[in-house]
Amino acid sequence: MISPGKSIRSSFNGTRAFALVLFISALLISVFSSGVPADELNNAYKVEGEYCTLYFVGNIDFDKLDKRLNIKFINILATEKNALKAEGSVSKRVALKCDIILLRSEQILDMYPADFHVNVVFYKATKMLDDAYEEIMGERRHLYSFYVYENNTIYTTEDRINENVLAHELGHAIVNHYFIVRPPETVRELLSQFIDYHLKD
Repeated sequence: MISPGKSIRSSFNGTRAFALVLFISALLISVFSSGVPADELNNAYKVEGEYCTLYFVGNIDFDKLDKRLNIKFINILATEKNALKAEGSVSKRVALKCDIILLRSEQILDMYPADFHVNVVFYKATKMLDDAYEEIMGERRHLYSFYVYENNTIYTTEDRINENVLAHELGHAIVNHYFIVRPPETVRELLSQFIDYHLKD
């Protein structure tokens, strides 16, 4: 017969072991759901925009990135034009442009998710993007960019990004956060392509 004292101690040890397993599981989930190694984003250069938080991984050429995001076709307010001209930091100019492209994408879809904010990770090299995709999705593919709903993050590179690619991925983010129930993948893709098609109207 097991004494009450031993029974309680055994139960307590089981509870501690279960709690430890839960803690380790939660830790692993938080690391892997980030989409890239935690230390990689921790070491990334981070720039906060109003609607987009940007992470730059690797030796990014900010001038090149700035040129690749063309927003001349977007009818922006005078205050936004002045902000772009006055901004001395190129990386913050990129963040402003991302915000403007996001607002234009919302306008095209006529969808405005509440309290919407999205992360964008810019990699220096194509291989870094391919590695990130493999880590997140479990398979290797060569894409210009991709969006992950679970951590609300767009992944791309300085060589592959342009205003259309970014708007397309922002479309995925907007659609995923606008509806209470996420639409099927085909619908999400069609709506993102709709932004692509009408971005420069």
